[in-house]
Amino acid sequence: MQPIDKPIRNQTASALIALVFCVLSLSLFEPLLFWVLLISLCATGIRMVMYFGWYQPMPSLRTINLLGLLCCLCLGWFSLQIGLLLTMVNLLILAGALKLIILNRPRDLFHLFCTSLFIIGMGFTFHQSVVMTLFYSLLTLSLLVAIGRYFSPSQPLKWHVKRLFIMSLQALPIAILLFLILPKLPPLWKMPVSKSTETGLTDKVSPGDIANLTQSADLAFRATFKGAIPPPPERYWRALTLEYFDGKQWSVSPLRKQVREQYRLLNNEFKPRISGSWWQYEVITEPTNKHWLFSIDVGIPDDPGSSQTIWQSRDYSLLSDTPITSRRAYRVRSYPTTPMDQTLYSIDSRLNLQLPNNTAVNPQTQAWAEQLAANNATQVERVQAVMDFFVDEGFRYTLTPPPMPDNPIDEFLFIHQEGFCAHYASAMSYVLRLLGIPARMVAGYHGGESLQPDVLSVYQYDAHAWVEAWLEGRGWVRFDPSGIVAPARIQLGLQQAVEEESFLANNQMARLQQIPLFAELRNLFSLMDYQWSRWVLGFDAERQQNLLALMLGKVTTQRIMFLMLGICLVIGLLLALYFIPHWQRKRPPANLRWFLLATQKAEQITGLERHNDGPGQFAERVAERLSESSAGEFKAITQAFIALSYARDSETETQNDGFIRQCKKFIGQAKPL
Repeated sequence: MQPIDKPIRNQTASALIALVFCVLSLSLFEPLLFWVLLISLCATGIRMVMYFGWYQPMPSLRTINLLGLLCCLCLGWFSLQIGLLLTMVNLLILAGALKLIILNRPRDLFHLFCTSLFIIGMGFTFHQSVVMTLFYSLLTLSLLVAIGRYFSPSQPLKWHVKRLFIMSLQALPIAILLFLILPKLPPLWKMPVSKSTETGLTDKVSPGDIANLTQSADLAFRATFKGAIPPPPERYWRALTLEYFDGKQWSVSPLRKQVREQYRLLNNEFKPRISGSWWQYEVITEPTNKHWLFSIDVGIPDDPGSSQTIWQSRDYSLLSDTPITSRRAYRVRSYPTTPMDQTLYSIDSRLNLQLPNNTAVNPQTQAWAEQLAANNATQVERVQAVMDFFVDEGFRYTLTPPPMPDNPIDEFLFIHQEGFCAHYASAMSYVLRLLGIPARMVAGYHGGESLQPDVLSVYQYDAHAWVEAWLEGRGWVRFDPSGIVAPARIQLGLQQAVEEESFLANNQMARLQQIPLFAELRNLFSLMDYQWSRWVLGFDAERQQNLLALMLGKVTTQRIMFLMLGICLVIGLLLALYFIPHWQRKRPPANLRWFLLATQKAEQITGLERHNDGPGQFAERVAERLSESSAGEFKAITQAFIALSYARDSETETQNDGFIRQCKKFIGQAKPL
């Protein structure tokens, strides 16, 4: 069926696509620049104004070109700050918005339709939860309804929605079959790195950074264990090792990065000698736009797929070969009793005995360290003296310590004596270095909320920092001074370790979770999202191989070939089930089909609906609103149709062609009064 003969801007299809484009832009609120989002909303407003006929003249092409040039210049300026990925996202939204303004031809409508589909696909780069998947699916169906409305404008909107819903249900089993059996190929290109989508921990940490991070209730990652989960004291999730200290801030050592790159070039990956019992689990991490992964020490990749994409660093960290720009699943096996003494002591001691260049910073701590060194001879005694100091002096664990801008270690140890985990870890690492003991700060997460008996959900407020010190004969040993000051932080979690009013104090959604109903809804949503992430987003090549092995027993080329043929046969039977009844449906005669088309044309240009009127009665009604020639033609068509309907078949063969030509002429030339 051909679309109605009037400008695109006055059709319902254009309004529907404009609304879908507007909602899509709003769903990408975070990656979009504010002025780009504002242009998108203004373009939608202009389109709706034109659709309702409140303003008819369209902006000139010169105006649109000038606006596009100005937008490109502005976007080029901001691209230096936001990176390539977000620049491309903003450029696509800008192009769609400008196309929306000048939408007036079928080609423009199809361009905007395809652009919107591409934006929906792009949206999955930033949102992969089950809720956003359903949301984008509804927007896709809305686009298909809009394009269907363009080609069949005479059908009501309800008819389009119902038809599309049935077709979607028919396509669902075929999509599931293809999802399960199609090979999981690696991506053809790498995702560009974005500069403004970093979440969670960063490679430069000051004591206040982690305290601010604990005010966020966003999910960091989930871990699914095979068997029992580790007890709370063992849930130290290493993310990155901070070995460079400038007196105020800890960061990943530049020398460590250089050594790591040299080992990468030589393909000399660290392979620790593991021993003892282990924890086996799968981690599904949220996007961080960083390379580090989360694991309990000492962690190693647990399957070939994870081994190919994970690099094991000599500081016992696990690193992804590409930034984590979307949800990522990987499998790890951790050996908590493995001694961490298998790296080169010469490099580790050089990195972790480094002191700030400015010796005037924290003078009181330096003097105290000299006193400790004089009173304690061995490494163990010196470490224990530092730990005892935190207990004996009555330190307090809090998320809201006072600012310490000048000499942060001195002010923390000897004046305020209250702080968060990063304050304790930073101070202890620095003091141990002054005592001649290699020490470093490790940033990651501790704890986790039990989602299922074998599943832990770790949130941003679980961010934690602790100390690793090198002891002779033992290697790197973990010390957690904040766990000495606030044992509840390790045993029960952050909420029990700090004042109730300071935990997520600025998070209104977290306060709603205190209500039992909202807590149950949150747990239900978390469970749904977890199952979606594990079984759909995490359905990788290894899971597919396991499924094939379950179905076929031994996976051989012959069995896979028979399986593929069987799947093709099933899909063919489904398609036959869908379409053969439609093919067998009796098609109405040609004269009836063309008479109905002529009737629809008369309804469109007169605004009158036929309802249950007979052909002659309807011809008399529309004659009052048609031009004299068009009314005569439609009356002649009606009389000819009635005559053909009651004539013998032998008499209609020569008359059908003339009747069809008469209907075509009316459809093409009919005019209102």
